[in-house]
Amino acid sequence: MTRPPPVELVDLEPGERDRAVPVIIDSFEGIYRWHAKRTLREAGEVRAAVQDGEVVAVSMLERFVPEVGYVYYLAVAASRRRQGLGQLLLDDALSRFEKAGVEVVYAAAEEDNTASLTLFRSRGFRLVERKELGYKEGGLGAWGLRSRMRVVWGEVLLGKRIAPPRTPGPSPV
Repeated sequence: MTRPPPVELVDLEPGERDRAVPVIIDSFEGIYRWHAKRTLREAGEVRAAVQDGEVVAVSMLERFVPEVGYVYYLAVAASRRRQGLGQLLLDDALSRFEKAGVEVVYAAAEEDNTASLTLFRSRGFRLVERKELGYKEGGLGAWGLRSRMRVVWGEVLLGKRIAPPRTPGPSPV
């Protein structure tokens, strides 16, 4: 039995993000494909799982405010699914957000995308209700951030608190 080649996680800088387009094309259809390709160009951070020099999975990450991180997309080439690459990229994203001082991480998924929902739930994400308290009050409500996240009809918002809320310090005089 041959072992699969090792996976390396790398940052894709803006000039090299086109390397991830085949994964996007393989992973999405219609408006999602269009939006994922657009987000690939615009995201604050793009991470790739690379095997034998080929991008086989990608994550697109953003910070909206210092306390809030967002996983725009996790995409894995169809031929490489069920090998733990999505888990690897999500764990990498959570670790990076935690090191950067992020308190809450959000992600969205289509409500019928069982694989994505299972992955996020396995890492402690839960559905975020529209009415719940905001992340600054200890809840996971996203208030005005939902529009920046571009959560659309048919998707659910998921969230995970990775650090306790910051306690407001004394006001500068």
